[in-house]
Amino acid sequence: MSRFINYHTQAPFVSFLLALILGIGITYFIPASIFTYRLILIACLLLIACFFGLAIGTKWKVRYLYGPAFIIFFSILICFGALLNWESNPVIDHRHFSHYQSDHLLGFVSGEPKVKGEIISTEMTINYVKIKDEYKPVRGKLLLKIKTKERDLLLHYGDELRILSNFKRLRQPYNPHEFDYAVYMSHRGIWHETFLTSDALSKTGRKTGNPLIGYALETRKKMVEKFNRYFRSKESAALLATLVLGYRASLEKELIKVFSATGTIHILAVSGMHVGIVFALFAFCLQWMNKGGWLRYIRLLLLLLFIWAYALLTGFAPSVLRAAFMISIFIIGNTLRRAGNGYNNLAASAFFLLLYNPGFLRDVGFQLSYLAVLGIIWLMPLLSELVRFKYELANKGWSYVSMSCAAQLANFPLVLYYFHLFPVYFLPANLFITLPVSLLIYAGFLLLMLPLNKFTYGMADILEQFVLFVNRVLVRIEQWPLATVKSIWLTSYEYLMLYLVMITLVLAFQFSRKQLFYVSIISILVLGLIVNQQLWSKHNSNRLIIFNVNDQMAIGLINGAKPILYSNADSIQQAFIQYSVIPALEAYSSIQYLSFIKEPVKFHLNDISITNNHLQFMEKQLLILDGRKNHPIATAPDWLLVRNNPKRPLDSLLDTLKKSTLLILDGSNSRHTIDRWRADAERLNIEFYCLKDNFAYVWSAK
Repeated sequence: MSRFINYHTQAPFVSFLLALILGIGITYFIPASIFTYRLILIACLLLIACFFGLAIGTKWKVRYLYGPAFIIFFSILICFGALLNWESNPVIDHRHFSHYQSDHLLGFVSGEPKVKGEIISTEMTINYVKIKDEYKPVRGKLLLKIKTKERDLLLHYGDELRILSNFKRLRQPYNPHEFDYAVYMSHRGIWHETFLTSDALSKTGRKTGNPLIGYALETRKKMVEKFNRYFRSKESAALLATLVLGYRASLEKELIKVFSATGTIHILAVSGMHVGIVFALFAFCLQWMNKGGWLRYIRLLLLLLFIWAYALLTGFAPSVLRAAFMISIFIIGNTLRRAGNGYNNLAASAFFLLLYNPGFLRDVGFQLSYLAVLGIIWLMPLLSELVRFKYELANKGWSYVSMSCAAQLANFPLVLYYFHLFPVYFLPANLFITLPVSLLIYAGFLLLMLPLNKFTYGMADILEQFVLFVNRVLVRIEQWPLATVKSIWLTSYEYLMLYLVMITLVLAFQFSRKQLFYVSIISILVLGLIVNQQLWSKHNSNRLIIFNVNDQMAIGLINGAKPILYSNADSIQQAFIQYSVIPALEAYSSIQYLSFIKEPVKFHLNDISITNNHLQFMEKQLLILDGRKNHPIATAPDWLLVRNNPKRPLDSLLDTLKKSTLLILDGSNSRHTIDRWRADAERLNIEFYCLKDNFAYVWSAK
């Protein structure tokens, strides 16, 4: 107990953070409701009363009550975490705009607008709803999408807009293992979206929002435009804007893929490394002020100003906030000549960030960033001590290798879980990229500070060649044999088990504890059994999936580890295939054996055959009735997929249908067609399934 009290005294924020995370995490498993919220609120208030009653009554002079007092405070933080995360949920917030039947919504652009083709999308904060002729104050955020061909429709942060009140709830995923965009947006406080044309909104001419953020975003936009003027290559300008300013809107998907495959994707997310580089530059320039006296405190204020100005310029990304907060604590401690605990500093930054926005906890960048720093604090010293060289330069090189390995080890299970791949050559790629990135950031800042002239254009030409060289090296690393291990699908239990294995194994060797070593061995065996069972399941599963891809068609036939995709898509690279179909095929089978079949075609493999509108799978028959084609129905199918509004009535098909035939209508049919076929199916006692606004149809062989 004394050891725990001593540790808690040195790093109290570790305990505070764990309590807050536990409270936020509870809300992921309990459905939000007014009753539950009020129950937790009452419990929180009672606990606060007990805590202060204990403090006032004993004046902290009764030592044996310290334990109960800590438990009460820990419980208060748990309750507070749950309340904080539910605070903006429309189910809890009675002032949310979605509770009102209104004509118009009035709010302001609270995000940076993004343009993709003819679609402008941005985040909008709603301040008022218009009910008849009265404006009522409300709260909440909305995802605003505008379809327009007008090039002069420019939106900026802070623009106040009046829009039609025509919103809907963000939809849940309609396909197995599809990215849950609704959950992702809910962590940013957004539960609804609206899709409007430009004539359904108008600017009021007023500016609102945070003027400081507005100024920072406008400044960043001008800086991005300056980069575009400097460089002939859009790729080079986009990469510099990302590295220096955290502006990723112009990055090409191919470039992101290269960085991801080489394990250097963290370079593209302005994070601790970037903030550290900026801090090192300013700290070096202001080193002369660190001699003593009042100059030290002016240096402190200037460094804090520069660091947080840079964080503001990058849009306050979670990783930047974490780094800025940690570096601020380091600067303050260094100025006051006080040594800090690394674990406590890291936990304190996470604690206050989660108080600011509990949604950060589910942010992938936030998780990866904190785990990387935790790995560096904990694992790097252990790895550094494994090998010692005679020469100091070699030791420094090994120290950097240890840092890179420590960060990757800490993130390893999470990378597998979220991205389903592992970059094999992450170490040489990271060793190569670090110095060039530092030079690019410093050179990028220099270009932004200097005026446009012949000298800076010449400097930009040299820098552009350097950027292209860096890209070529990374592309070459990506093309090395077995550069990435792909299609790795872990469940949440598996990646937590993997962390348990790693943590217990490291602790066992660090503290020479046999018990922890036995726990790690048992965990490895359990994890091995789970993974083998999953592989066995993949090789012995038989599934038919009719995906919900709106008016497109995608049918997955999974026979063991070899999937077949039958679709009207031109290739598997089309967006709806990559987004809605491939994740399920990767999870249920081995994607490297995928056979892509584009309709109409004849195909035969084992017990699977495809002929135009007829698919045979596991002695089951699937027929496609397409209103745009005139395919006959020759056999009685087990499934009849109806597409593109066929005019023939259901009664005319009775002779060719089984009693057990399932009628499936997809999103290519109109509402009128769906309602007509549903009514006929009910009248004729035929089973009916509609894909429109519904989950994909999945059949598994028993």
